[in-house]
Amino acid sequence: MTTTVFPAMRTTDAAATIALLVTLGFTERVVIRNEQDPELVEHAEYALGDTGGIMFGSVRNDGSALDAVGGSSIYVVVDTEREVDRLYQEIVDMGHAIVRPVATQDYGGREFDFRDHDGNSWGVGSYRGA
Repeated sequence: MTTTVFPAMRTTDAAATIALLVTLGFTERVVIRNEQDPELVEHAEYALGDTGGIMFGSVRNDGSALDAVGGSSIYVVVDTEREVDRLYQEIVDMGHAIVRPVATQDYGGREFDFRDHDGNSWGVGSYRGA
């Protein structure tokens, strides 16, 4: 299976976004930084396993549709319920706002929801869908 959908978003803090992605198990594919200000990311791609990924860049204030920060909603699937619990504690330790505490769902899987530093909504769970 080949990935054909990549969530894309902008961030006000590229370092915090990278730290979050690494915590959730993403790995760097490419990061292109601004030549004048290396803290700003022009374009980044992070992979999750063989078929998942996300793209992001720093806010540019250019009026593009992507420049609205905090409106993304992303669900990250992990292999085990134990991994969900481990990541829940790491996200709590990072200081992210928990929206829905970790719990086993009636439809299967274990999940939790939180908001990142930009207000994006993230779900982490073992449910892979029907």
